[in-house]
Amino acid sequence: MKNLVQIALSLAVIAASQGVVAQTFPAKPVTIVVPYSAGGPVDNLSRSLGIRLTKEWGQPVLVLNKTGANEIIGAELVAKSPADGYTLFAATEAALTMNPHLYKKLPYNPEKDFAPISRLITVPMVFLVPQNSKANTLKEFVQLAHNAKDKPMSYGSSGAGGIVHLPLAMFAKQEHLEMVHVPYKGAAPLIPDIISGQVDSAILGVSVVEQHVKSGKMKALAISGDSRSVALPDVPTFKEAGVKDINGAFNIGLVAPAGTPSAVVDKIASDVRKILMDPDFRRTQIDAYSYVAIGSTPAEYRSFLAQDFKVQAERVKISGATLD
Repeated sequence: MKNLVQIALSLAVIAASQGVVAQTFPAKPVTIVVPYSAGGPVDNLSRSLGIRLTKEWGQPVLVLNKTGANEIIGAELVAKSPADGYTLFAATEAALTMNPHLYKKLPYNPEKDFAPISRLITVPMVFLVPQNSKANTLKEFVQLAHNAKDKPMSYGSSGAGGIVHLPLAMFAKQEHLEMVHVPYKGAAPLIPDIISGQVDSAILGVSVVEQHVKSGKMKALAISGDSRSVALPDVPTFKEAGVKDINGAFNIGLVAPAGTPSAVVDKIASDVRKILMDPDFRRTQIDAYSYVAIGSTPAEYRSFLAQDFKVQAERVKISGATLD
């Protein structure tokens, strides 16, 4: 009985101390590590969140760009940082659920080294073909690809083993298509080759290609997701197009080093969600870029990552991709 009382008292002390930590957090500047250079979706979202969190917390929230190695450099830095909530990581599937299947060795363990805070946004992805393609629907594209025996059709991606490559590898597998993968160093050099017809297809984020689709430079045949995009309302979902969805999306989330007090994690998640759901922030920083706001709880984000870990394992296996 005495031991049980001691345990209960210890738990009460821990809970009380965590509550005090959460009430006083943050007491100094907070850094969000971004694994990409300035100007991209992860950087832009992190900076706009940082501005609002600075007002909310009364402490500077700074963005530190640590680019390279498929998010590994940024991930390692955060994984080895103090677990106090003052160093956060704005990460995507690359660091959290894909790299373990693409690399034999990593300097961090995504399942053990991070405390999930919130899945911030998801970016729907669009299946694209050149304007001069004979395919006007996704089913027509599948049929054309089936008939292209002598010269298999191609699909471009922004890099082997990346968020763009793996869903298309899954698409080819699902539809029993023989297609040639053409990797590029990012979306910027890929887009002109879609427009000119150098590649037969690709899948990219709505915000990246919206202007090109609306100007008629390329055709959008379907969007991956449960509903149509506000930015491209005439583009059907995969399901509406009569083809199994490849669940192609680009997710940005926020994590902290493992061991960060749960009360601090919960506070950050709650404050971030409040910002994401603010009508003005959504209009200028979410809807304006065709993102979909999520603002999940830490538990919801942990569950999402666990499920996505399995999804990415299957995709990497099907694609045969490796980044070692």
